[in-house]
Parts: sequence; C-alpha cells; structure tokens
Amino acid sequence: MIQPKRHPREFGFKDGDTHLVLNAQSREAKFFSFAGNLLYKAPVLCIGQSDDWRVRRGNTPPGLYRLGQMWNDYEQVSPSQIPTHTDVRRQYGWLTFDMVDLEGNEDGYYRGGISLHGGASAAGWPGAWAPRQPLYPTHGCPRMHNIDLRDKVLPCYSRGTVYVSVFQVEF
Repeated sequence: MIQPKRHPREFGFKDGDTHLVLNAQSREAKFFSFAGNLLYKAPVLCIGQSDDWRVRRGNTPPGLYRLGQMWNDYEQVSPSQIPTHTDVRRQYGWLTFDMVDLEGNEDGYYRGGISLHGGASAAGWPGAWAPRQPLYPTHGCPRMHNIDLRDKVLPCYSRGTVYVSVFQVEF
C-alpha cells in the first residue's frame, strides 16, 4: 500500500476535527475523532479508469487531503423529488466535497479536481440519486454512498475540519 507521507497533526489537527481514512484495497472508509476513537465505517471506492493513480482518470492519488468547499445538491431539491438528468452536478450525488491536496500529488501529476462525492452516472437516472447507489469507478475521485455522505461525512464537516488520508494499492 502507498500511504500518505504527512499526518493531520502537521496541519493543526485539533479537538472537533475528524480524520477520514480511505483504504483503496479494503474499499472501506474509517472515521476517527481527534482522540483516535472510531466513529463510523462506510464503503468507499477509490478506483478510476486506470490502475495508475499518476495518470488522468486513474485511481485516487494517495496522500493527505482536507475537505474544502462543499456543494449540497440534496438541500436544493425536495427529498421526495428526483432532479432531472439535465442537472449536471447532480450526477455526483447529494453532496460533493472538494479535496484540498496537502502533499502535492494532485498538482504534481496534473490530477487537480479530486472530490469526495456520491452519485454514479454509470448507474443511469435516477440511479445516481438513490441513497445507496452503486459505487462505480470514477475518473479518480473517491465515491461513497449518498446517504453515508449525508449522515456521516456532513456532520463531521459541520463540526470541524475533516482530513482525508488515502491509502492506495501499488500496481
């Protein structure tokens, strides 16, 4: 496994923050509190169109990230209403979180734009909007179920900084 070179402590990790560890091999996300307590587990997919994370559309680059800007499409639509397939962002599911690269792997390999999101455009419509949509490979973004983003990631994001460590399989 290729692991992050840095730790959230180096960037001000404090009480109220969360450390989200994404394991590409086990396809599991683990949420840890500042005190090191396991808060949640959830499925995650860090698989792209290529096994090589250094190329466009490859697997999620390993390293340490921080969740940045959030796009909350879920709140823009009534929970009982399914948006139309022409709503481009909605193919990324209920929530999308920009992942700010803290180690330089994104920019160093021209992989800018990595986000943690749900959806599944390959699932068709309205499959991408389902609470537990299929986790199909992306162009390199880690993908979680829409409901896990809303019920697990969003509360952590609202409480403090969320640091994300991506552990990637060597090819």
